[in-house]
Amino acid sequence: MKMLTGSQGPSNPILDEDFKAEIIRAKKNPEPVKPVKTADGAAQINITSELITQWLPKVMLRFNVCTCNRCSAEATVSAFDEIRPIIVRVRNDGDLKRAARLKADRQQSVLMQLIRIVTARKSLPRHDR
Repeated sequence: MKMLTGSQGPSNPILDEDFKAEIIRAKKNPEPVKPVKTADGAAQINITSELITQWLPKVMLRFNVCTCNRCSAEATVSAFDEIRPIIVRVRNDGDLKRAARLKADRQQSVLMQLIRIVTARKSLPRHDR
């Protein structure tokens, strides 16, 4: 962009070194899964919910879309509507390990879907400036 226009244009979020470093860090050292108690007293982990909560704000910042409360809420609702949830019931340590593996395996596909959702919002007006 700089070569074409002669000026410093907006950075490409996909090539942003900090964003890439965060993705690499998350792959090497993922955040632990967090069980949530259900009404019947059991515990479960919503893998998709954790990934959306972890990555959506970062993706919105990197792709320079509006991050006001309304736009964040709309993007979150879109993400929960479009990304299939994966819920793991936790009964023992083996289930926690399986949930952690599923989260690591699912991270890339959820991240790609979040990027698609956020880039579709690029044409919407900004309210956070």
